Amino acid sequence: MNESELFDRYAHSNLPVSFRVLGIGEAAKGIIEAVNSYGYDCVSAIVLTAPFECVPTDEDKMVIIVAKDNENHANSIAKTFHDAGVLTLGLLDNADLDCYDSVVAEASYTEYPDLIKAILQPIVTQGKIAYDFNDLQTTLTDAKHFLIKSVTRCDKERVAEAIGCIKSSLTSSLINKIERLSIFLYFNKVGKQPLVMQEMTALTDFLSELPESIYVIWAVYPDESISDEEIKVTILAAGKELENG
Repeated sequence: MNESELFDRYAHSNLPVSFRVLGIGEAAKGIIEAVNSYGYDCVSAIVLTAPFECVPTDEDKMVIIVAKDNENHANSIAKTFHDAGVLTLGLLDNADLDCYDSVVAEASYTEYPDLIKAILQPIVTQGKIAYDFNDLQTTLTDAKHFLIKSVTRCDKERVAEAIGCIKSSLTSSLINKIERLSIFLYFNKVGKQPLVMQEMTALTDFLSELPESIYVIWAVYPDESISDEEIKVTILAAGKELENG
């Protein structure tokens, strides 16, 4: 059985997994291949082809639906999952917001693999200060829109510089539209420059500057995919008006 036949076989099955990534149509194949390369447990990433049939199971907690074309089919599948109480996220243009809990804002199609990894990584890996699926639900349920920004830095002021870059990308108008915010700090635990408590001052200062109306969750994770001296800061922001940021 060749790769194309495997994709078609899985497209018409309902796999008993907690988190699914569904690519709607062959245009999403490259993104689904990238997600599968992450090797995350409890994640199924498949391409759906005609007749574009897929229904939720009792095990489903979250579905991420990706489409470049076939938006109508994507919206129809999303509605089925959303109506079943599954956290339903959309990475596509022309999304029907009533069919999703939240749809990505300010992102191009080429960014989708990295965005999917940013969503999945905290909930399928073990953190020093952990973030679980319930936290993700709190951030994204009925949020309508979300955005993700990541910055990597590697010098002595790496955390402060990364936070500063994140801050510079958040205009006052955008900040006022954020309702919920998750912040992730990633470091290489076997690196030559270990993360120390003094570096966290930049993060706590940033949190203190945010409007009190924003619900904030933050977490710290080791990540061997970044270099020895690097840290990465990722934010996941959600809000009903973010698409106009």
